[in-house]
Amino acid sequence: MTGQPGLRRREVRDRAVYDPDDGPITPSNRADLSAVAGLLNVLLSSVIVSSLQYEHHALLVRGLSTQPVADYLLGCADDDRVGARTLAARIRDLGFAADHDPRHLAGRSRISFQTFAAGDLTGIVTQNLVAARILVQTLQEAVRWLGDADPTTRRLLERLLEAKEAQARVLAAESAPDRPAEQITGDQEVTRGHP
Repeated sequence: MTGQPGLRRREVRDRAVYDPDDGPITPSNRADLSAVAGLLNVLLSSVIVSSLQYEHHALLVRGLSTQPVADYLLGCADDDRVGARTLAARIRDLGFAADHDPRHLAGRSRISFQTFAAGDLTGIVTQNLVAARILVQTLQEAVRWLGDADPTTRRLLERLLEAKEAQARVLAAESAPDRPAEQITGDQEVTRGHP
């Protein structure tokens, strides 16, 4: 099913026999598959840009006292890469191609890649918090838009949403002026969440 919305099936003796090219998609999926794949490609671009930004920012964090922040950002980058692979696999399941072309990423992404001077912990944490919140809002809107038309994709997006909310929660706590950077600790695996 290469890029064509809808399912092919043939009737044989009053029962549906599904075309094997349709993969896991059945006629009970009422979503516009082309529109869903387009949305998922936007989310894919956004999550890839988020991952690159987390990793870049982690490398800008300097000093022993801020190492837990750098480690946390690297963990978030890893989580986003897992999320990107999950989105790409779902796009494939829907019968479309995931677009990883770097020339298209920035134009489709809902977040902007920003850099900071090495050691600008406030700017780095704030920018990653803003990016996480933009993705939270985008994922919430996507879940509402899908409704019950494609439950599998909705559940995937809800898992990504939960992980992004967890990232935003930790980054928000880190950006609080009365909270030192050292308070992000080894329990980050619990707070990050995974798609």
